[in-house]
Amino acid sequence: MNPHLSVVIPCFNEAGKIETDIRAALEYLGSRPYSFELILVDDGSSDGTPAVLERACGAGNLPARAICYQPNRGKGCAVRTGMLQAKGRYRLFADAGLCVPYSEIEKGLALIESGADVAIGSRKLAESQVIEKQAGYRQIGSTVFGLLVRNWMGLRYSDTQCGFKLFTAQAAERLFSAARIDGFMFDAETLINARKFGLTVREFPVAWRADPDSRYKPFSGSFRNLFELVRIQLQ
Repeated sequence: MNPHLSVVIPCFNEAGKIETDIRAALEYLGSRPYSFELILVDDGSSDGTPAVLERACGAGNLPARAICYQPNRGKGCAVRTGMLQAKGRYRLFADAGLCVPYSEIEKGLALIESGADVAIGSRKLAESQVIEKQAGYRQIGSTVFGLLVRNWMGLRYSDTQCGFKLFTAQAAERLFSAARIDGFMFDAETLINARKFGLTVREFPVAWRADPDSRYKPFSGSFRNLFELVRIQLQ
């Protein structure tokens, strides 16, 4: 029988902290009345993360599994891989680092169960709580990016990049089968395709704290992001 909820966590060089994510996810989800599976997708790590995942997921009869591949391709590829191998009726991807507590799942599930195809966490709604802010240069980059996606790409959501998004199984299969972006701009591609396919997308507020151990590289990452945005517009 397929689980009620699949949780996908993309990983890249997370050996020092991913076990904390796994424990937090299993502890919270294990307290809920619904069935679940946890999928850890390693995106070509070079720091021993695959071994950590295999050990953690193989410890006891846990509803958790690891998917590991080489070489590194990008967060979008990792999320896509996990979403298309998930079996849950509903599917969440959550960033590593516990930026958003797993208890926020319930807000997104409520929206999905009330008819939304996609429910996206937002750090920028009035009810959201930013517990620990990003570094200044990241805030500037986020502001510039927000202007681009709203004015150039027409995405009118308050926060397209928060790493906490839920999908129905049908929406996940359709959106991630059509996805082509391997890097960080997969979020924008996903929301543009949701609009193209006529899917209902709703936002919900989350409590959020910045992860100081982010894998994002501001300079090279910005060029890749811009290139990916151009690719999305040309698709």
